[in-house]
Amino acid sequence: MRLLHAFAFALPLALAPTAARAEKPPAPVRAPAPPDPAAIAARERFLDEQKKAMTMLAGWAAASMASGAMLWATAEKDDYTRAVGIQTLAWGAVDGVIAGFGGFNAHRQSGLDKPVAHWEAEGKKMRRIFLVNAGLDVLYIATGAALMGFGKTDFVRGTGAGIALQGGFLLAFDTAFGLGAR
Repeated sequence: MRLLHAFAFALPLALAPTAARAEKPPAPVRAPAPPDPAAIAARERFLDEQKKAMTMLAGWAAASMASGAMLWATAEKDDYTRAVGIQTLAWGAVDGVIAGFGGFNAHRQSGLDKPVAHWEAEGKKMRRIFLVNAGLDVLYIATGAALMGFGKTDFVRGTGAGIALQGGFLLAFDTAFGLGAR
């Protein structure tokens, strides 16, 4: 029994922390490294260019939708004007959706803390997309011109004019941002 009492008395002493066995204090929490000023500048250049492009595209989209709706609504029996209006309205709506997604993407990326190389790669990717789109814009203009030249009805020729008009703006837009976005 004395052994049991001795064990019961010694156990809490054995488990109690002593100076030799005291737990180490927690390691100090390190503050995050300050953001790299060069990376911040690269990010801002990229996002400014993206926002500028999407703002311009959104303006074109709004103008296209407004003028297209007006042309379509007032054309009465003029199939050519009605077709131009439909194309202008439809392309404006698509441009508006693209501008909206582009603006959302710029907003989403505005808080990212990435290195300079990331933002330079994003800029190159954006310029490449604009230049590929410029190539597609040439096809839109050619398609519109073919419909205008070979269309059998005023509606088909008006559709071609609407496509060529939108393709012309997009060619100038995509080329300017593809070559100038830095």
